[in-house]
Amino acid sequence: MRKQISEFVDYLQKVKKTSHNTCLSYKRDLERLADYMANRGVLDVTQITEDKLSDYAASLREEQFAASSITRHFTSIKAFFRYLEENGNISENPSDVLKSPKVEKLPPRVLTTIEIEELLSQDFGSDPKGIRDKAILELLYATGLKATEMISLKLYNIDLALACVRLPMTTGANKERLIPYGKKAKDALQDYLLYARKELLGDFQDDETVFLNCNGSSLSRQGLWKLIKSYVYKAGIKSDITLFTLRHSFASHLVENGTDLAAVQEMMGYSDSNTISRYITKTKKATDPFEWARIRN
Repeated sequence: MRKQISEFVDYLQKVKKTSHNTCLSYKRDLERLADYMANRGVLDVTQITEDKLSDYAASLREEQFAASSITRHFTSIKAFFRYLEENGNISENPSDVLKSPKVEKLPPRVLTTIEIEELLSQDFGSDPKGIRDKAILELLYATGLKATEMISLKLYNIDLALACVRLPMTTGANKERLIPYGKKAKDALQDYLLYARKELLGDFQDDETVFLNCNGSSLSRQGLWKLIKSYVYKAGIKSDITLFTLRHSFASHLVENGTDLAAVQEMMGYSDSNTISRYITKTKKATDPFEWARIRN
């Protein structure tokens, strides 16, 4: 069974071009299934029946796995057995028996203005890393950028004169997405670009990436998540705050301060108005999108 798992992951990477993190997740889930089956004397995929998979599903519930985790495990298993079936390794697909539990969709966590101040007004230090970190957190809250957008940001995406970030729309060709930011984000970003980025860059030949790590190369997604968690802890904020929390707080605070949903939708890069409406319940009189930047002025 482990040989087929290895071949399946290899297929995902080379043929389906699945992301590295997703491949790791599939592999981890399937190896757990393989361990469970091996402990019960099942070593070959052809020996896995609907009853055995039902028992495995029951074991996940008994170990109190969250509904979302069980759903992810089922997704991995179903994809694996579909691959085996298509390649003739099995004649019948036993994974059809797996029914994902209902996952309760909780409204996203939104920070209070006090929590925002606690996070962004702390002492970041005057060294290049501290200056960079302040610029990152200020810009994240001021623009609602996704992790990939943040770590991929280029110097030509920053319009300091207009105080906005220029990005292509996620859908639709030849259209720009303008995301304005307030004075505090502008000051923090200017400090970073003028005084810190060059020191972090050193002799490294960079491709104009805005935010760099301490080795002078592009900041990674993992580095960004660790940075956020570190400053949340330093600020004494008890609840778990992630980049998604900052993104949803950005959207919610815009609407609460008068920006209409269409403008917020465009700034966040959503093509479906239903997506943004799930997160925002309060609406007020519409204002010019650039007016929202006063929140952090």
